Amino acid sequence: MSSLARLVMPVALTAVLLAGCAPSNDSVVGAPAVATGTAAPCAPGAVEVGPDAEDLQRALDTARPGAVLQLSPVVYSGRFRAQVSGTDAAPVVLCGVEGSVLDGGGLDSGYTLHLDGASHWVVRDLGVRGGQKGVVLDAVSGATLSGVRISDVGQEGLHLRRGSSDNLVRAVSVSRTGLSDPEFGEGVYVGSAESNWCRYTACEPDRSDRNIFESLSVADTRAEAIDVKEGTSDGVVRSSTLSIAPDAVVDSAIDLKGSGWRVESSTVTGPAEAVSIHVILAPWGSGNTVSGSVLRAGTGGRGVHLVDAAASADNLVACDNTVAEGTALGVDGC
Repeated sequence: MSSLARLVMPVALTAVLLAGCAPSNDSVVGAPAVATGTAAPCAPGAVEVGPDAEDLQRALDTARPGAVLQLSPVVYSGRFRAQVSGTDAAPVVLCGVEGSVLDGGGLDSGYTLHLDGASHWVVRDLGVRGGQKGVVLDAVSGATLSGVRISDVGQEGLHLRRGSSDNLVRAVSVSRTGLSDPEFGEGVYVGSAESNWCRYTACEPDRSDRNIFESLSVADTRAEAIDVKEGTSDGVVRSSTLSIAPDAVVDSAIDLKGSGWRVESSTVTGPAEAVSIHVILAPWGSGNTVSGSVLRAGTGGRGVHLVDAAASADNLVACDNTVAEGTALGVDGC
């Protein structure tokens, strides 16, 4: 069985990648001591990142396709950015063990974990807290986030932006967002508003498309649990539990402004509507489907609110959704 080596020098990581497994204490000249008393490797070839913020940023900077970076069971205080891509066949893995947390500190600026053009990463089993934003994916495709716990951030918890497409978010939890800016405190934010396209996507639509969110848990957000912007298409939210904070500044837990999105087999709780669908900029805001879900709206509210033009934009509210007594599903004929 390969050993789990502590990453303190770039040469150690290079040796791991060339050998295809973690080095033993005498397999590399000058290799650091083998870590003891830590969890089993999270994947074959795992290399343990040292306990300091500088160790983690160095590991992110020097990672190559196929690298497996295992966090120590500590709190890494800082804001961290990855800019190196893996490949579809050899993603870069960043994984935690019990006690592994990234803490971005103050809530007024910075991203605690930023995948900046770093496609084909697997990020799993770690906590993320603090910073203005928790986890941000910019121009990223083929990434998987799983077992990530995001909480206590100034604005949104997880943001997929600048054409970040074909990513999978599974068994991720987001809570206590918008602590400094409630109106920007979404749990999950996909794409960017039309007013920001010139800032992020050269004045073209932010086509953050085909992202899948499953077994997502969002609670205590000051804005929507999920906010899907115009310009995005063909995403999926399934088997998830989504709600917002009692003092949230919005009226729905999910706000859909994209096209071809599916919300299915989920429990969605909002103060007025569970789900609202808007046409901000046509053709987006059309062809969305809400099905098989438990929709919990406020008294006199609606499970799904098709706002204005969205009512005639081929959006489907299926009759297999359920709502509480006294709450309208949001579509006639069921």
